Amino acid sequence: MSFDDDIRLSGIGPGVYACEISPEHWVVAGPNGGYLAALVTRAGDLHLGDPSRSLRSLTVHYLRPPRVGPARIEGSIEQLGRSVAFLRFTMIQGEKKILLATGAWAMARSGFEHGGWVAPEVRPPEACPELERVREGEALPIHRQWEIRSASDARFGSGGTPDLSWWVRPPIHRALDAPMLVAIADAFPPPIFVTSNGPMAVPTLDLTVHVRANLDRVPWAPGDWLLTRFSTRFASGGFLEEDGAIWTTQGHLIAHSRQLALSV
Repeated sequence: MSFDDDIRLSGIGPGVYACEISPEHWVVAGPNGGYLAALVTRAGDLHLGDPSRSLRSLTVHYLRPPRVGPARIEGSIEQLGRSVAFLRFTMIQGEKKILLATGAWAMARSGFEHGGWVAPEVRPPEACPELERVREGEALPIHRQWEIRSASDARFGSGGTPDLSWWVRPPIHRALDAPMLVAIADAFPPPIFVTSNGPMAVPTLDLTVHVRANLDRVPWAPGDWLLTRFSTRFASGGFLEEDGAIWTTQGHLIAHSRQLALSV
């Protein structure tokens, strides 16, 4: 099935959308958090029904991992301004809440411009090894949903700096949109895995993604890749953060993210 099939929703009532949690986006103990956030992003697009407003900010709190199978997303518009709409979502499976999320969808704007978030200098994707070359063991289901190349020299368990860059693209070309960026923001092995060979679980508590471009104006053609970089600078007391950024091959920053996770 394609990514669009896996995030397909159907309206079942006012502000209520049915979905099917796919096993194709599984990590270790449950579905990937970026995949769940992509489902919420799709729900926001449907609930607003306004193509002139696109996702700019999404924060998701993960309450518990869902099972494979049906779930529903309940959404509401908390504030509908002239240019920005604020939405709230709850994902429910059975009668248990799986996640809570809030997001801002906004119209394109013009204003103050300031650059400076530069993409790392890395080898081109065709010169970079596939994920399986730097990660031991069988590929997780989530990693089979993307074409992934390692743009870093670090290997898991090397004891180096937890800072990893990846080239990524969908195996079947599709539109560059917010659901795909949100999914990519959490689609890779945590960079903290560089520091240790021992078993480690890093379940996400919350994920925030900011979309920093008008995606309909971003060059995106069949065969194109996106460059990502994720790093952890501080781990303490059983928690760690992970910061990420996503650029086009032309070096345009289109999204960045931060998440807080447990380290167990």
